[in-house]
Amino acid sequence: MLSWIKSNQIPFLSTFVCLALMALMAFQINWLSQSRSLIEEQFDQKVNLAIGSTLSDFNAQHVTNLDLESVQNCNDDDNCQYIDVANGTLSYSDKKELEKSLSDNMSCFGIDEKYNVDIFTSSCAAPTGGKSFCCKIPSTETKASNYKLGVSFDSKDDYIWDQMIYMVLSFILIFLLLSAVSFYTLWSLYKQKKTTANNIDFFNNTAHELKTPLTNISLAINLLSRKHDTIKEDKYVEIIKSENNRLKDQIERVLFLSQVENGEYRFKKEQISLNDLLKEVIGQMQLIIEQKDAEIDLDLPFGEWEIQGDYYHLSNVFRNLIDNALKYCDRKPKLNVSLEDLGSKVKLVFKDNGIGISKDDQELIFEKFQRVNTGNVREAKGFGIGLSYVKTVIEMHKGFINVESKLNEGSEFQLIIPNA
Repeated sequence: MLSWIKSNQIPFLSTFVCLALMALMAFQINWLSQSRSLIEEQFDQKVNLAIGSTLSDFNAQHVTNLDLESVQNCNDDDNCQYIDVANGTLSYSDKKELEKSLSDNMSCFGIDEKYNVDIFTSSCAAPTGGKSFCCKIPSTETKASNYKLGVSFDSKDDYIWDQMIYMVLSFILIFLLLSAVSFYTLWSLYKQKKTTANNIDFFNNTAHELKTPLTNISLAINLLSRKHDTIKEDKYVEIIKSENNRLKDQIERVLFLSQVENGEYRFKKEQISLNDLLKEVIGQMQLIIEQKDAEIDLDLPFGEWEIQGDYYHLSNVFRNLIDNALKYCDRKPKLNVSLEDLGSKVKLVFKDNGIGISKDDQELIFEKFQRVNTGNVREAKGFGIGLSYVKTVIEMHKGFINVESKLNEGSEFQLIIPNA
């Protein structure tokens, strides 16, 4: 998991995660600020509606005539209202009735905060830092006294906090959860990459150490063959040579994939004849082909087909595909290798009659260290890097590989490679 992330990308990923969390925090704080403003506006509207309903009820039960449409701002305060009434005097009982009606309407609109209510003959104001709603009740007679119904709140913070507490708690919990998951993921990724780096170093060192005895074995066999002509054509000597070369190729693949991942490998381009390369690879594998009693049919168009590529690794690609066709087969192996001209590209097709690959496994075969279920073919061995190696080499040649396969019917590997 996350193997596509390179070690040198972890600091950039960490920075990106931190910036993303900061952006999330800024967005959430802005959202909370807007929510607070909206809740405060709703609070003001509810209070104004409660006051309006109170005066409306008072008007309906008394001889006074409330004009609720003549609402104006007072003293440039958006939270004050003037409401005209036809009678300029208010009795003590009227005042108490007005206060009782206001209390009922406040509860009806969900305002449970403590407030003060008074009837003023002059300007009304809230306590310092508080909030006031003033409704002027003037007489229609120009010389009569003017009264103001004053409703003041010491603070709206308790109301706003009650409305926002779940928003704030959810924001804190979500932010902490995302932060914990993000940093835990980064920490796990760092540990994973560190472990992977150590494993790669170990494999590389082991591979280099194995190359030395293999080279010595190859040298010893060649010297022995020169000294003793009788063993030159010995089949056991040929098997030793073949298996020695096979093991060397496996080691080279491991080293190659490691170099590609670390960006250390440099592509070696040269003019390659696909006709000659295919014939050479099949010739080198002739001993294995005879042991398997396999049939290989080369279907090459007339003429020479040349591409620019890495001779060594392309030969390993062809060898790997042919070797798989021989290994993963529960009958007499038959392989057809064909070449098709696609203009600026060439198409190589390796079609066998092997055990096939299931649909689910076809998505995994090009990943490293993945080996699919081979049914009853128990003798098939390998590191699980063959097709991953093939895919990497073809992609380095700016081509691509595709597979079509059915269980028990065989597989067809299609390589598309630019010819320039």
